[in-house]
Amino acid sequence: MSSYRRFPWLFILPSLVGFFAFNAGPILISLVLSFTQWDVFDPLNLGAVVDSWVGLENYREMARDPVLHKAFWNTLYYVLVAVPLEIFISLMVALGLNRDFPGVKIVRTLYLLPTVTSVVAVGLLWRWVLNPYVGPVNLFLRWSGQQLEAFFGFFGLDAPGVVHWLATQGPGWLSDERWAMPGIILAAVWAGIGFRMLIFLAGLQNIDKTYYEAASLDGAGPWQQFWNVTLPLLSPTVFLNTLLALIGGFQVFGLIYVMTGGGPLDATNVLLFYLYQKAFGIFPPDMGYASAIAWLLFAFLFALTVVQWQLRKRWVWEEA
Repeated sequence: MSSYRRFPWLFILPSLVGFFAFNAGPILISLVLSFTQWDVFDPLNLGAVVDSWVGLENYREMARDPVLHKAFWNTLYYVLVAVPLEIFISLMVALGLNRDFPGVKIVRTLYLLPTVTSVVAVGLLWRWVLNPYVGPVNLFLRWSGQQLEAFFGFFGLDAPGVVHWLATQGPGWLSDERWAMPGIILAAVWAGIGFRMLIFLAGLQNIDKTYYEAASLDGAGPWQQFWNVTLPLLSPTVFLNTLLALIGGFQVFGLIYVMTGGGPLDATNVLLFYLYQKAFGIFPPDMGYASAIAWLLFAFLFALTVVQWQLRKRWVWEEA
């Protein structure tokens, strides 16, 4: 029995070795740097740390930093909109693809392609898709607005202002403060659906078919089967997907960097991008403050994960 219990450690040993060899040191150093104003052009040694030690000043500065506050609320806005959309759409897609029909494997692969595509390529693609002048989204919206204007004109009516706006202008997706974050969310959801769908699909295929047969014998229809059989048995997978999506949402960076650079006017500046700006986007770099932001984000995500883990007992159904 003791050898059996040790056996799973063999599977995680490579990751543990990699973590302690390449990650543990920088993580601990960043914790120390968060209490300093270390100059990156000075050697990183004990003397430099002592000379640049400022205690909790970096953490106090975060309470006074309006850009950090805006980055936090932008991040929260992104998470509260993108995560539910991603979970809901990917679940619906997984339910649709959890059946046999000609070409199902090809369709599953197509949904997965954005996930395995470089985030730079995804960002550049969506910069073109959301271009206010030649992007397909605004071209379609302008065409729709023009058709609606013609419809109202046919009956001798004045089109509402929003219809005229669509027909002549449309959203300035990545150049307007009001529309920049929705544009990022559209791209992120499109790119993330495939991975979430794959996890949901694995969970759906792990549900024993006898549950559905028993529900059918009891007269349960498709909706009743989904609500009373599929969702409870899929709840561990929903929990896993939601937790991963929340953690990933608070660490969004790549699409912001490629599509907007945090603009316009910090409308898409999020915590991780602001951390990057402080560490590598200004001169001289403020590595101490950037490290403090990193540890603030870690503490927040750790607390969020603990809360999620405790709440799972209330809604996650675990089969005995």
